[in-house]
Amino acid sequence: MTTDDLSNLGLECSEDWVPFPVAGTLDLDYWAKHQAADLAERYERDGEKGSARLLARDLRRAATDSRTREPLGAFGWYISGHHAVAAVLELDAIHPEGTFPEVTLGLLTEHMSARDFGEPDVRELRLPLGDAVRIRQNLIEEKKRLLGPRPVVRTLFYGVHPPTTDAAVTLLASWTEPVLDEPLEAVVDAIAHTLHL
Repeated sequence: MTTDDLSNLGLECSEDWVPFPVAGTLDLDYWAKHQAADLAERYERDGEKGSARLLARDLRRAATDSRTREPLGAFGWYISGHHAVAAVLELDAIHPEGTFPEVTLGLLTEHMSARDFGEPDVRELRLPLGDAVRIRQNLIEEKKRLLGPRPVVRTLFYGVHPPTTDAAVTLLASWTEPVLDEPLEAVVDAIAHTLHL
């Protein structure tokens, strides 16, 4: 019998990924202000301009949005010179429960696949953490305004079944800019290979 202890779950990513405070009582305004100052300094080191005020507003918005889903961890990808998050990465787990007493890769594939734009790109593979499924797809997001188009959200999902737990570890990256597809897929693929318990 395995356990569901995921307290040591972790991953490795570059400083471009800002960790969001997704739990606890930390004042998000205070956090966003100080994180934005750090980002503005990083942008300056990279030879780009950064507005701490605009970054703080976006950091607070993105962290608040991630908190609504209550992931185990969340990160925002901030590209030097840009004042809005380019992509969000969320780390979570799916535990067995009454309806699904066993969390399998097939179950993850079935429940995490959408067909908004045809069949998703689904691949089974082996990661250092365990057997995994990788799903790349585009989804139609709900309208944010009464008028106007529904935005397309681009996603890359990993579901991993570590041999030491009954739970599945999930990693979901989402973004909206098509130009980021290729570079971001490579970045997220590399991060998925660093998942560890």
